Amino acid sequence: MADTPAPAPAPPALPPVPTTYRERLAQFKILEEKRLELIEELLESLEKTEAKLAQTELDLKSEQNVRRTLQTEVVEAKDREGSLIQKQARRPFVLVLVDADADGFLFQDKYITRRAAGGESLADELLIRIREYLRPLYEDADALDIIVRIYANLEGMANLLVREGKLRNLGQLRAFSTGFCGRISSFDWVDVGVGKEGSAGRKVRESLTFYTTNTHLRHLLLACSPADIPPALLSTLPLDKITVIESLPLPAALTALPVKITKFLTLFTAPPPPKSPRPRGRNGGGQLQLMQQEDPDGGATWLVIQPERSKSQGAGLRRTRGASEDGDSSLSISIGPDNTVSVDSGRRRRIMN
Repeated sequence: MADTPAPAPAPPALPPVPTTYRERLAQFKILEEKRLELIEELLESLEKTEAKLAQTELDLKSEQNVRRTLQTEVVEAKDREGSLIQKQARRPFVLVLVDADADGFLFQDKYITRRAAGGESLADELLIRIREYLRPLYEDADALDIIVRIYANLEGMANLLVREGKLRNLGQLRAFSTGFCGRISSFDWVDVGVGKEGSAGRKVRESLTFYTTNTHLRHLLLACSPADIPPALLSTLPLDKITVIESLPLPAALTALPVKITKFLTLFTAPPPPKSPRPRGRNGGGQLQLMQQEDPDGGATWLVIQPERSKSQGAGLRRTRGASEDGDSSLSISIGPDNTVSVDSGRRRRIMN
């Protein structure tokens, strides 16, 4: 048999309809109380909403004030930035630092040997080469101020040049440096004097760290010994504004940095070629040897210059002179303490005063 559906639930019983006036009045009182409760709830909600609205208005005003303050600060910052850019655009400069005491940065003879005229020619050539280097980097390269600082110990440099026969005295080198300074007002040659070793390099290094913080500096060209500019120092500086002038080969630790490198071949003396061993002839043309020996007569010290002979020469001498003369087969030239010169060929000795 099919299941019979469950009977539907009976509808709720309706409240009895009031019949008397009192019952109807009581019912109206209940409805009035419900209406008053609803009004209270609405008033409470309205008060809370009004309080939130007032707080929101305060927050909005505060944010408006902050925004206005920030806008004012932004405008002032832009004005200061524009003013700074204008100031920088007025006198941007390029600085060239040269340690003339460093190896590879001695100026060419065609400048140094001409005294004041050579200094003036060097200043003109240096200015031309710097402009040429800057033009590919900056559109306003020709308008940039060029400042050059050359540091050197003039007395020590003069002594070196006098020994090499390029100058006669310190005054000629001073005339050269004076001509360099007087040619262009922003070019200076600074004499660091005779001090502890590396004083010129120290001044270059201090100038490097000082000027790279200057907002007017557009670029800096650096010519000094690699020992005075360690990579640890360069890595702390704005490398995009620095160019290293190369004379001697730079170490790999420095070339690995993102720094520009250039050469001024028309200014500095080319470094000497590496020394190669002295060639020896087929028969072994010997080298002179310097030694000391005691004079048997007076016990004084003698300087002896003795040529070295090859094995083939030694064998020939032994064959011609015999075994007894092997030890005296070399030629000796001795200079005594009293300026006497003795030439000893092994079998005969001659003394000249």
